[in-house]
Amino acid sequence: MNRLVAVGFVCVVGLAMLFPGAAPAADIALVIGNHDYQRAPNAKSAAIDAREVAEALVDGGYDVTLGIDLDRREMRRALGRFAAKIASADKVVIYFSGHALRSDGVTYLAPVDQRNTTLVRVMMDGVPLDLVLRLARSRPGRSVVFIDAAQLKGFTANAISEPGLGSIDAGNDVLVVSAAAPGRAVRRREGRRSRFAREVVREFLSPGVRAMDAAHDLRRPAWFTGSVGTRLRLVSRGGGGGRIGGADTPAGIEAALRLDSNQRRGIQESLSLLGHDPRGIDGMFGPGTRTAIRLWQRANNLAETGYLTADQAALLQSQSAGASRGPGSRDSDYWARTGALGNAAGYRDYLERYTDGRHAGEARDTLKRMARAGTNAAARREREVWRQAVSRGRPRDYRDYLQRYPTGIWQPEAERRLAGPAAPAPDDPALVESALGLTRDDRMSIEQRLDYLGFPPGAPDGFFDASTRWAIEGYQRSRGHDATGYLDRPTLGAIMDETGDVRSGLIIDGAAVLRGLLGSGQN
Repeated sequence: MNRLVAVGFVCVVGLAMLFPGAAPAADIALVIGNHDYQRAPNAKSAAIDAREVAEALVDGGYDVTLGIDLDRREMRRALGRFAAKIASADKVVIYFSGHALRSDGVTYLAPVDQRNTTLVRVMMDGVPLDLVLRLARSRPGRSVVFIDAAQLKGFTANAISEPGLGSIDAGNDVLVVSAAAPGRAVRRREGRRSRFAREVVREFLSPGVRAMDAAHDLRRPAWFTGSVGTRLRLVSRGGGGGRIGGADTPAGIEAALRLDSNQRRGIQESLSLLGHDPRGIDGMFGPGTRTAIRLWQRANNLAETGYLTADQAALLQSQSAGASRGPGSRDSDYWARTGALGNAAGYRDYLERYTDGRHAGEARDTLKRMARAGTNAAARREREVWRQAVSRGRPRDYRDYLQRYPTGIWQPEAERRLAGPAAPAPDDPALVESALGLTRDDRMSIEQRLDYLGFPPGAPDGFFDASTRWAIEGYQRSRGHDATGYLDRPTLGAIMDETGDVRSGLIIDGAAVLRGLLGSGQN
């Protein structure tokens, strides 16, 4: 695991009172980015976002404790060290990016070794959000908590817990800003910073910006609750003079090197070449890279910190220089053994090691086409079963459809036909969608936007077939809407909000959709 910048075991609760003589710090921040989860999908962009926010806070004059891919013990250490500073702090910022779980109304921020197999595991492994808020309230009116736990794919829901945030009661002395409202999710892209992190840096951490003004200007799906002083500015107009951790800690020393993503990939390449597998050449130093560094340090009789000094980075590069024909050749060689084979497993193996490699775009595009082909084939099969049922018109054919597709696109219609003729209900999803008055161009724009958000609707042709209905239903379910497979105003408004600034690859700009929404009183 990545070792936290600030180390040392301390008790979290009440620590600030036990150590009143902690070193003073005018403005302090705790930034955690948990990306590489052991029992859940990666929290995309979490590590990148955390580093970017930490750098912005340093530029703003904050004493920043930064942790990447922390396990449950390291999370507690981070909070403990941070709690010891709060009593003498002026302004407090806490930023968490990763997965969260909610159980019986309580939200737990998940370390990378979080388990959700039993209630005890959920409650003992995770960090209660209430604890984080209590720490923030130590500086009432001067603390802001940023939470980015609205990942689209997280822990699997079960009878004990669900992924995401529960309800949040921030009160009137702490401002909580989230990437999305509780119960909602946002799509992420691997290797890219999130829109939420960009907004935090650009709006909240710009010199002179009042925190409450920035909160009220948030773009959906971002959301906030609670409040701070109306004059509170997280970063003064001067700024500067901050630091990450301590210059005498291993992580602080490495942070001072300011390695960019290309330099990090080079280090990972060198480790791999010397027989220390970093579990991916992606420019992000996760648990695999830290373990590889420690093994390399052990082999060279160096202190096993898992972090590099400038001299160690130079030695590592020197040792690997004669053992390779260059990073590009290694990339192509691995592609020849994986992605070039033309199967999905090979493409995934390549992307796991070379997230931003020279063939990464081809691998992602091909996997996307494969996924669409599978979805379209399933949609065609269901459409054919439904077509035959309608053409025959017999009750047993509708029952056969429902048996094969109990949650299918035409399930409501099949049940209505079995029940006999009846007037459609005013809130019938199909009638609600029809009342929107969408043109074919509007529908094409919506199909393209769904595809951009990761819900492939098939070929964008302006006709809502089974593939489109599945895409709409999947989007609605992931965002906490009623999963009907038909558009309504809340669904349409959410799609437009999430893709309103997207232009690349969209041939229809959706202006008519926006006019229709605004003209109909959409909130």
